Amino acid sequence: MTQLDFPSLVQRFFTDYLAAQRNLSPETRTGYRTAFRLLLRFLSQHHRCPVDRLTLAAFTPEAILAFLDHLERSRGNAVATRNLRLAAIRTFARFVLSQTAALDFLAAGQRILAIPQKKTSKRLLGFMSRNEVEAVFAATDQHTWSGRRDLLLFLTLYNTGARISEALQLRPTDVHDRFIQLHGKGRKERQTPIWPRTARLFRQWCRCNHIAAEARIFTNRRGGPLSHDGVSYRLQLAVRKAATQCPSLEGRRITSHRFRNSCAMALLQSGVAIEVIALYLGHASPRTTHDYIEADLEMKAACLRRLTEPNAPNRAGRDEPSRLLAFLESVA
Repeated sequence: MTQLDFPSLVQRFFTDYLAAQRNLSPETRTGYRTAFRLLLRFLSQHHRCPVDRLTLAAFTPEAILAFLDHLERSRGNAVATRNLRLAAIRTFARFVLSQTAALDFLAAGQRILAIPQKKTSKRLLGFMSRNEVEAVFAATDQHTWSGRRDLLLFLTLYNTGARISEALQLRPTDVHDRFIQLHGKGRKERQTPIWPRTARLFRQWCRCNHIAAEARIFTNRRGGPLSHDGVSYRLQLAVRKAATQCPSLEGRRITSHRFRNSCAMALLQSGVAIEVIALYLGHASPRTTHDYIEADLEMKAACLRRLTEPNAPNRAGRDEPSRLLAFLESVA
């Protein structure tokens, strides 16, 4: 294998290795694709070489470290995102090392695999109150096609706690009168109940837009799949408008995942058991759901109110005045 085969290596990595050999889910392959789009553009600029003329020699540990630094400094990506991109690059490096003719890449590949994941602090989950969620719903313009689509999407995310990738895959065959079938992370499927309002809006939307049984429900105005970036843009428009009526939304970063967090928090605050919420959200383990307890200050405060504060022990001389402490208090 020669260095000029780098573009074909990337193509085989996606078509043969990820899809055919490992049978990774479409969502995982999409994440890898995003990582390589960013990486190839960066390598092209870094080496001042067109993407299609890049060779394996450009795929060096130094270039990868520079790319990871670029993600954090120039693109403002979080450490978690940086680590996801590195995971995709490591998988590609292992794939290349498995090729018998890639002996020239052996040293560089081992050094790329040795690049460590960055430690990151775990942030508290962000969520919206019921009033904030309602304000976002009300901010969608129901006189426009896009506004009606946005309301249905946002309502679905909050009602079901679906991930945005799960919601965007929905087709009319997945929607029933009382529940929807979600195709989840790791090829896991689950049925989630929906409110009558949600079911009614689904029926109206599919009927008015003549959506075929196997077509996607949520599309852009051109009929193509609605992208994550498109959802983010539409949500930010709604949040900015909602903030004029609900000041607590002002300046906050609200993503589509906030609806999922808000759904879980509403269930938790209503007294639903952690194990049931885990099933509702499609969590692999209830441990993940425990993060919502960490985020709810009101629940912690309620626990504290049940805890009786112990009486402080009386110490001899505790109430005796101290001239030295009085002096210290008087010091400017």
